[in-house]
Amino acid sequence: MKRTLLPLSLAITALWALSQSAEILLFTAPFLKLRAALTILSGALALGWMTYSMLLALRPVWLEQWLGGLDKLFVEHKWAGIGSVLWVGLHWLIELSPRTLVAWGWVTLPPRAPRGARPPMDWWIALGRQLAEPAAWLIIGLGIVALLRFVPYSWFRKLHKLFPIAFLMGAYHSVLGFPGGVASSALGIAMLVLAIFGSGVAVMSLASLIGRQRRVAGSVTSVVEHANGVIDLQIKPTGKWPGHRTGQFALLTLNHREGPHPFTIASDWQAGANLRFTIKPLGDYTRKLAGSLKSGDPAQIEGPYGGFDFGSADEPQLWIAGGIGLAPFLARLESLAASGGARQPIVLFYSVRNEQEAIFPPDLSELCARAGVELRLRVESRDGRFAASEIGQGLSAAASVWFCGPAAWGNGLRKVLRQQYGLLATRFHQEVFEFR
Repeated sequence: MKRTLLPLSLAITALWALSQSAEILLFTAPFLKLRAALTILSGALALGWMTYSMLLALRPVWLEQWLGGLDKLFVEHKWAGIGSVLWVGLHWLIELSPRTLVAWGWVTLPPRAPRGARPPMDWWIALGRQLAEPAAWLIIGLGIVALLRFVPYSWFRKLHKLFPIAFLMGAYHSVLGFPGGVASSALGIAMLVLAIFGSGVAVMSLASLIGRQRRVAGSVTSVVEHANGVIDLQIKPTGKWPGHRTGQFALLTLNHREGPHPFTIASDWQAGANLRFTIKPLGDYTRKLAGSLKSGDPAQIEGPYGGFDFGSADEPQLWIAGGIGLAPFLARLESLAASGGARQPIVLFYSVRNEQEAIFPPDLSELCARAGVELRLRVESRDGRFAASEIGQGLSAAASVWFCGPAAWGNGLRKVLRQQYGLLATRFHQEVFEFR
């Protein structure tokens, strides 16, 4: 966020400051004049953050690579959306402030000119002002729903489709709400460009055009549910799959009513081969998969995405997997086994909750042996989770760390390895999935 949202906010604020008088910048202006200027600033920041959120929704390859993978892009999109809601809320409060402050007796407003003495307002400007309140209510309401984890994903996805509509309403209000002098300033021109770009993305989203160029049709060839609940799913692309690097993932659509979900590809890429996905039933959608899927069902694969690709094969590595976080490591193990084994020492720390989870995959020990990877398996219910000290003992100056598992564990481990073992921040790689 510091790399994008902070510079964006500073740039918008600087453009706003260029169009303001000294008394505004020094906060010595009369209340109504200061309130008008702050209304413009908060509205511009809200539009800027919303437009950046729309850009992230496009999932452009260059931005995904710059942020470190689509999982990081999803997190950025989430916080840009939350920030947008807060800016909209502040903008609305500033707009309403005169009534509230007068009611509290804090300010006294000059008498308004008689209605007939005011120049008539063009209908398109009046419409822009009328859209302000419903747009604010819609954005704030959708933001609250997005944060409520108990709302089923299927409902969240449907409601999320209203965000582009809210953006179009807000952009129309923003462009027509600028006073004449500001509209022709650098800030006004910048906001017009952002509104046009964001509106284009909103239309693409409503028409389901985002990601279309990276979608490939496929067919389910195998669905196996293991005793621990993990679903071993294999899909054969019937379109031209571009191939993927080990550790990457795809957005998988198995039910068009539910939409796409991100799943790590747990198999190495071989032309014409099936794509394998290992899925743990963690939510309302994944719990229903095993009973609703069968061989021959259509599927849609979008991708590949992600930057969790294990970097250079010429460096020692520590792999840490928690539960279903093993999936990207399975693909890498297949690749190493097929190429004659790892060239540098690799240790896989695999932590599972109980003995039942430890049975998947059944050939893990054999696969690690063929790949030249040392396996250390830990059953948490019996022996507890791997301590940071156990992992840090095997950390050399040239090693990189690759983590896929519970976010809290990864964040804590990163902190300890950096502070106590001198690991550089750029050498700790963590895959994070937060759709909400």
